[in-house]
Amino acid sequence: MSATLEIAIFLSMNGNAKEAIHFYKQHFHAEELLLVTYQDMAKRDSSIRLTDENKDYITHSVLSIGKTKVMIAEDTMDTSEEYRVGNNTSLCIQSADLEEIEQFYRSLVSDERVKIIVPLSRNVFSKAYGIIKDPFGIQIQLMFDERLQ
Repeated sequence: MSATLEIAIFLSMNGNAKEAIHFYKQHFHAEELLLVTYQDMAKRDSSIRLTDENKDYITHSVLSIGKTKVMIAEDTMDTSEEYRVGNNTSLCIQSADLEEIEQFYRSLVSDERVKIIVPLSRNVFSKAYGIIKDPFGIQIQLMFDERLQ
C-alpha cells in the first residue's frame, strides 16, 4: 500500500450541492478545499453542455471535516440511474501511485460480478479515473491524484 492512498466519502446531492456544502460548513466547521462548477469545467472540457440552469451547479467539491474528506457534487455516479437515496453515495479511492490505482481497477474488473460504469481512463482532471459498482451495490470511484504526494 502506498503512503498516499486514501478513501473519501462522495455524496451526490441532486441539485442541492451548494446547500449541502453550506450545511456542513455551518454545522461541522468543514473547510472547503476545492469547488468546481459546470461553468469551470466547460472551460477545460468542451463536451460539457452548459445551460442557465446548470452553469452554477457543482461538478466537484472537496471538504475537510476533521481528518476526513467529503466530496460533494450534483449528479450520481451512474447518470443513467434516476437519483434516489442509496445511489447518491460512493467511495472515492485515490492515490498518487498510478500503478496502485491501475492494479485496483484490474483486480476489481476481473470479478464478473463487478459492473463497470466508467472505464478507467485519462480525463481532464486525472491520468486515471474510473467508476465501478461492486457486487453489493456500492459505487467505487478510482482516481490517480498526484496532489496527494
